[in-house]
Amino acid sequence: MGPTRRALLALGAAGVVGLVAVPLSAQADEYPSWQDVLDARGDVTEKAKEIAKIKALLARSQAAADAAQKVAEQRGTEYQAAQARVDTANEHLRVIEKQVEADDKRAADAKQRAGQLAAQLSRTGGADVETTLLLSGTDGNADDFLSRLGRLSKLTESNGAIAEEAAAAKNAAAATQAQMQQVKEQLNDLKVKAEVAFKAAVAASEAANAQVQKEQKLQVELQAQLDALQADSTATARKYQQGVRARQAAQSAGGGVGANSGGWANPTLAGPITGVYGPRPDQPAGANAFHRGTDVGVAYGTPIYAAHAGTVTYAGWFGTYGYWIEINDGDGVQTGYAHIRPGGIFVKVGQQVAAGQNIASVGQTGAATGPHLHFEVRLNEVAVDAQPFMAARGITLGG
Repeated sequence: MGPTRRALLALGAAGVVGLVAVPLSAQADEYPSWQDVLDARGDVTEKAKEIAKIKALLARSQAAADAAQKVAEQRGTEYQAAQARVDTANEHLRVIEKQVEADDKRAADAKQRAGQLAAQLSRTGGADVETTLLLSGTDGNADDFLSRLGRLSKLTESNGAIAEEAAAAKNAAAATQAQMQQVKEQLNDLKVKAEVAFKAAVAASEAANAQVQKEQKLQVELQAQLDALQADSTATARKYQQGVRARQAAQSAGGGVGANSGGWANPTLAGPITGVYGPRPDQPAGANAFHRGTDVGVAYGTPIYAAHAGTVTYAGWFGTYGYWIEINDGDGVQTGYAHIRPGGIFVKVGQQVAAGQNIASVGQTGAATGPHLHFEVRLNEVAVDAQPFMAARGITLGG
């Protein structure tokens, strides 16, 4: 995560919520009170009216939550597509950098050979090498003369070939240098676009999370009121009222796991490695042809833990990754956690987390074909193989 993205975190949901247009839920004065519910129980007509009213409010509330989530998913998908273009450009740049290195070496080698030839010519008389070879020491010997003439021909050919090779190597090096500069400029442009998409995705995700939480809280109470209206006794109805708070807290994070002495933790419980870093020609529909993470097959709902301490830089929908969390340690290391279940994100953008903290639970959202954790490691925003990276820090993925 670059400086620009870190600065965006300071904006908060308040400053960007205006980017997301979602329907408002019912106004507060439309909500039935618990006294309204209890009073309506004694009148058949009023009871039926209240039930219809609550059902309509429930449907309206769900529509508001769905609309907010749809916007968040669209923005998240756009962000993932923009980030994928950055990843591809980064990988292309690394290929070009290796080619530049090879061409520079080839040009340097050709230059060195040309220098050695120039030194040889200097020792034999420089520009007058032809006279030296043809006239010195022949003593009228025709065979010796022809031999020297042959050496002159080969030397001239060698000189020309080395000069041509040096020129070609120099031109190739200049061309790859120019290509590398072009790719760098394209990469910078893609990064700017990705930052814009990131900002929009964070805004939409924060707005959707706030809207969904608000609607879920309302729905818990409305559903309890509906159940109370349909209950057999007033005592049972009052019990529904008492149980509202407990049901609102039903979905929450559990405990964490310990980190090792180096400050690293395993991101999930032991499970088989079902996907490794690298090309995958048989990728699921819509997924990237190059797999940038490590997949660990674990059961739906299995806890996901922060692999290291840091700041949550993203927590929301991310295209084919489904629900995704990204954590940045502030020193060039980012870790990502994909395919989280709906409602299974327990952290927010900007939140500080500890290594081993329960941040989410496993699902199969996005392009996943089954429940698993897709775990990524990035160094300065470039994906690397997570298995050897974590192994060097004392953590064995899967198992």
